Amino acid sequence: MSTDGVRSARDALADIALVAQLRSAFGEAQAVMAQTLVGFGLTEQRYQLLLVVAAGGAEGMGQGAIARDMHRPESRISLLVRELVDSGMIEATRDGADRRQVNVRLLKDGEATLDRAICVQRESLHGLIANLEVSEVTRLAELVARTYLGLDLSVSLRRPAREAARPIVRGRVRRGAAPGTEARETVSGLPPHAAM
Repeated sequence: MSTDGVRSARDALADIALVAQLRSAFGEAQAVMAQTLVGFGLTEQRYQLLLVVAAGGAEGMGQGAIARDMHRPESRISLLVRELVDSGMIEATRDGADRRQVNVRLLKDGEATLDRAICVQRESLHGLIANLEVSEVTRLAELVARTYLGLDLSVSLRRPAREAARPIVRGRVRRGAAPGTEARETVSGLPPHAAM
């Protein structure tokens, strides 16, 4: 086998190991998220409905549109809407012109619950990649895009201009470090917006 063949085989095994590691961590993150949602009085479907309604903006959105976005029967969405109305998280009103149409919008309690759940989800997702090097995260993103989405793309890390000149090492900024320093960057050392 040629050197290139050995390198390709080694890269393929590394990709498989990385996906296996991510899959395991993803299962753990899902379990944490499911437990958290129960603490907020939510199921996966209620949480998804809150996300969809929040994405509809201040005016909310129609129950039929929610059913389409969630790929669920409108009868199931109607039950979820009733449950969340009873919990005080959303408001459902009938359209004045067509009483069959129901518009759903997020209330303050729903917004607060959704914000807390999103924070927990963000922390869980960050935990998935916190121990990976930046190069592993970019390789993983490329692998997922190629394997699951059928896209051949290249992922690169771009820092905001104000941070580009300052190397980040394990969550701390190393002042005065020369460009190209051999310090190992980890995802936990990235700014929060870059890590997500």
